[in-house]
Amino acid sequence: MKLLIVEDNQDTAHALAASLMAQQFTVDIAREGQSALELAEVTKYDLILLDLILPGIDGLSLCRELRGQNQQVPILLLTAKDNPADRVAGFEAGADDYVTKPYEQLELLARIRALLRRGHTVLTEVLSWGSLQLDTNNCEVRCHGIAVHLTPKEYKLLELFLRHPRRIFDRRTLIDHVWSLDECPGEEAVTTQICGVRRKLQMVGLHPDPIETLYGLGYRLKLLPDIQDQQRDEPRLDNLTRVDYHPQATLVSESGDAKGKEDGHAEAVAVAAIQQMWPEYQERLQGQLARLEEEIAAISTHSLTPDYRQHAYTVAHRLIGSLGAFGKLRAAELAREIERTLKTPTPAVQSEETAHLKLLLQQLRDATYQSPTFAVSSVTSVVLPTSSQVLLIDDDTDLIERMQADAPHWSIHLEVATNLTIARQQLQYLTPDAIVLDITFLNTSESSFTLLAQLKRQLPNVPVLVLTRQGDLTKRVEAIRLGAQAFLQKPAMPTEVFQAITQLLNRINSITARLLIVDDDPILLNLLQAQLQSWGFQVTTLSDSSQFWKLLEAIIPDLLLLDVSMPGFNGIELCQVVKSDPRWSKLPVLFLSARSEAEILHQALAVGADDYILKPITEADLIQRILKRLGRITTCRPEEGSRS
Repeated sequence: MKLLIVEDNQDTAHALAASLMAQQFTVDIAREGQSALELAEVTKYDLILLDLILPGIDGLSLCRELRGQNQQVPILLLTAKDNPADRVAGFEAGADDYVTKPYEQLELLARIRALLRRGHTVLTEVLSWGSLQLDTNNCEVRCHGIAVHLTPKEYKLLELFLRHPRRIFDRRTLIDHVWSLDECPGEEAVTTQICGVRRKLQMVGLHPDPIETLYGLGYRLKLLPDIQDQQRDEPRLDNLTRVDYHPQATLVSESGDAKGKEDGHAEAVAVAAIQQMWPEYQERLQGQLARLEEEIAAISTHSLTPDYRQHAYTVAHRLIGSLGAFGKLRAAELAREIERTLKTPTPAVQSEETAHLKLLLQQLRDATYQSPTFAVSSVTSVVLPTSSQVLLIDDDTDLIERMQADAPHWSIHLEVATNLTIARQQLQYLTPDAIVLDITFLNTSESSFTLLAQLKRQLPNVPVLVLTRQGDLTKRVEAIRLGAQAFLQKPAMPTEVFQAITQLLNRINSITARLLIVDDDPILLNLLQAQLQSWGFQVTTLSDSSQFWKLLEAIIPDLLLLDVSMPGFNGIELCQVVKSDPRWSKLPVLFLSARSEAEILHQALAVGADDYILKPITEADLIQRILKRLGRITTCRPEEGSRS
């Protein structure tokens, strides 16, 4: 399912996108009306979530324009405007639903699913193909009752095939459905993900392969074997019109208990995703509150101009949406009260108005002091789309249960093998990001050191944490000699184990890649240089784009980071000249830009950019994107002798 969020408040949009992506929706974001209109004209969305107050084309006008183009996509208006007249205007403009900020996560998700059920896409709860079942509410896949752990992309591809049996999808169409605009995969990525689905389904005993390859055309879901036999046995009646019957996609109703499980799972996944974003949002929030405090103080001195009052009103209005998206409903209501007070000043003396606003602001600060808290149903396992996959090889059932309960809070999907035989079977089709290995199994005579040696031969780049009660020096030295990167002695709390895993996953050894960053902001250049050098990269920065080509050929970088808007030569022009030179055409180019307009993104991709990252930039996201592109490091650097 592909959704479009039209919201100019970055924090609100990103928090909402995170909660929806946790439910395996593919999400695009437009920051203003014109970009949203252009995206809706070229991309088939299953639903649009639309704010009313937008730069340029406002939400009501955009809604009318889409309906005027006869677009039937469901539209849900999501806005802080709670006046009944606004609701009426929204429905008259063609909206299908109207939700005011702040909103409850579960209610919004329920309304989205209700609209999708009423739309052209039939939103079934459980899709099946023989013994294969995909539960869309809990984002779970099972085959013969066995859980199948798919990556988010693998899950979305399988869901798409099950929803549209016998429809042929070419690779480009699959990319449009499953990948968002800020991802730039090649068509080979589709092949890789489909191979992953096939391999994992085969490992749990699903035969035959449900996905059919039609060479030169694409992929589609196969008919079940018994249906194929039935069609072969049917007599040919040339004078009759053939009607295809597709029973593979089956709706399975759920009981009330299952519905309750769905609600708890959905909320827990959304909470985990949003809580990860809270620290970054806090920095911007404090700046907004400080600005509000200054403008409120100006009321008592009669120095608050109408423009500044309007600015304060706008800040309060935006806080309603962003605080609500982060689950701060009480804080969002306080922001609404500040908005109302600023919009309609009280007839009392200004000192009283100031006192009232200061009280509200202090209450707002208190309400945003702690991290978001939600009432979450009891859930034992939640897998985030961005989670790392860790294999725990241990027979300690108490530790396993506690680690499974804590894993979602660390954005880790935990696979478990309770003996060495199961571990070897899982590693035939599973390549984890890290392995936790106990070297003292009680019910086997085989030493886990044997498996450790095999692991380092089979998966040399996967870090291994040895976890055991035997902490003497001999065992420690032997583990390190065999390739273990970390050693932890039992008894150990799950927090200690996850902290050690996180350190292993974030550790980068012997990075010698050369990076060239071109941006006219010297403060940002200094910040990026400090951050990236701490990871081991060799970083060169340039603020004068006129010196770009000379520096490029002098340092021969492995990866190029460009700003879009710069005096002299802009980033798109620089990317274009790099990609047009055969010596440099394979050099990975990443754009770092505050420009979020769809046309700018399309221009960057059209001239050959490999990735596009919006400012403000988070260090973790930047490192992840750089490492992903450096996978081609050996093929992107020109020979030393080829420089002119």
